[in-house]
Amino acid sequence: MKRLTRYLVLFTFMPLVTMAQEEKLPDSLRFTIKKDYRPVARDARKILSQPEVKHDTANLKEVDYTVIPKSKEVSYEAEPLQAAQLSNEPLPKLYNGFIKAGFGNYTMPFFEASFGSLRSKKFQAGFFARYHASFAKLNKVRNFGFTDAGIRGFGKYFMKDHVLKGALEYDVDENYYYGWNLNDVNFDNATAVSKDSLHQVFHHVGLNLDLTALQEKKPHLLDQAGLAYSYTRGNFQEQEHYAALSAGVGFRIKKERMFIRTAFDYWNLNLPSFKTNNLIWGIQPKFRAERERWGIDLGVDFTLDVNDTATKVLLFPILDFHYFLVKDMLRFYVGAKGGVNRNGLRTISQINPYFKTDQALSNTWERLNIFGGFKGTIIKGLGFDVSVAEVINGQQMFFVNDTARGLGHRFLTEYHDTRITWLKGAMSYQWKNKLEVVAQAEYRWFVMPTDSIKPWHEAPFRFTFSGNYNLKDKFIFKAAISAYGPRVARDFTTDTLGVTMMTPVTLKGYADASIGVEYRYKKWLGAFVDFRNIAALRYDIWKQYPSQRFSFIAGLHFSF
Repeated sequence: MKRLTRYLVLFTFMPLVTMAQEEKLPDSLRFTIKKDYRPVARDARKILSQPEVKHDTANLKEVDYTVIPKSKEVSYEAEPLQAAQLSNEPLPKLYNGFIKAGFGNYTMPFFEASFGSLRSKKFQAGFFARYHASFAKLNKVRNFGFTDAGIRGFGKYFMKDHVLKGALEYDVDENYYYGWNLNDVNFDNATAVSKDSLHQVFHHVGLNLDLTALQEKKPHLLDQAGLAYSYTRGNFQEQEHYAALSAGVGFRIKKERMFIRTAFDYWNLNLPSFKTNNLIWGIQPKFRAERERWGIDLGVDFTLDVNDTATKVLLFPILDFHYFLVKDMLRFYVGAKGGVNRNGLRTISQINPYFKTDQALSNTWERLNIFGGFKGTIIKGLGFDVSVAEVINGQQMFFVNDTARGLGHRFLTEYHDTRITWLKGAMSYQWKNKLEVVAQAEYRWFVMPTDSIKPWHEAPFRFTFSGNYNLKDKFIFKAAISAYGPRVARDFTTDTLGVTMMTPVTLKGYADASIGVEYRYKKWLGAFVDFRNIAALRYDIWKQYPSQRFSFIAGLHFSF
């Protein structure tokens, strides 16, 4: 009872003691009771009646013991190989020249010869000669033949940074004006056309020298220099002298290159009725940049076309850009260009040998030629080139029959401004050294000044094909096709009232196919035969000028 009373007294005075010592307790020991105090006895940690025993031993892993057998040591020494002396593989034998001679129908002799130097690191020289003629007659009266003969010598000298080239040539082109009707000519009449006026022969002599820098070498200031001269003479006292001088420099601007070239071209034309002089001078600054996948040429062509009565100032763009869409396989290209095309005695005779030489001639200006396309390789050996172009020409030349004397056997030149949309495609295939095929096709849409003027004697569609196959170096087969669509020629008709009007005449399209085979009995001896116009078509090359029908040439081939 006394103990209980003591605890009650202590419990009664405890709050007072707590308040008296409040100031002495630290903050961490202070607490506030917000409900009635209820003492709770904690559960004591009891000792299990059956203690748990923990093992301190570990399970050992099973070990697999393998005995490695001892191998016998073997020593080996390689015997040294003796040095081998390498030698160049034998090069195929070259021949200095060849002779090819034959004969065919239409009284047609044929001859070709060539001779040249063999392999050399310093120079290359040689010559080539040809003679191809026909002495046939049309309807046993009109001379139907021709003569194409010439010889050309050439040479190259390889310098350290440049290549010097030179050539000297002489050509003879003989043709007969056979495009007339037998009923229109009476040679017994003194006022009629003479036989001499139906025979034309062009003689041509040419010389040119050219110095060109090697592009793969370090660029030098002198990039190009050239000198040329030619003389052309006809059978009716017509003569043409031509001289040219050109030079160009090239230099680098950091990684790019800059070219500046200039050229002077001079013609002196002497005709029976008049004389003319023509000077064309041009300067072309051009910038070139090349990278791994693309390249570009960008510049301008400033040209003066000077003749006896007028001077024409012309400016043409220079743009040539390409980009490889697939490296070394497919590239896209686009460009723009222009220039002056000289229409003179030599150039026109190579296009149409039946033109009237004594007439006023004019140059053609290609004011703008914008083109673009794709070029590449589909598979190994198979390549293609597809492009489209828009061409604007000033004074494009066309041929029309001269009907002033009623025969129309000669051609006059007409000049018209034209605009041409040009679609072209080409494909080639080469398989080793056995098969080679090339095909080209193009289509042109002409826009003429008026509806009454047509693109005289120009075929909108043209197609060419050539191929050859080498069979074990014994037989070589060749084939060629030339196809042209319909063309329009100018003609005149007179109605019942005596009024003469111009009437376009359509010339039919044609396809001229040829095949040939060459047999090599030995490397130095062989034989050949060529069949031309195998379909025996009689088509008009020019209005009133039919072609020869089926013809052939057979002969021998020698190498020495």
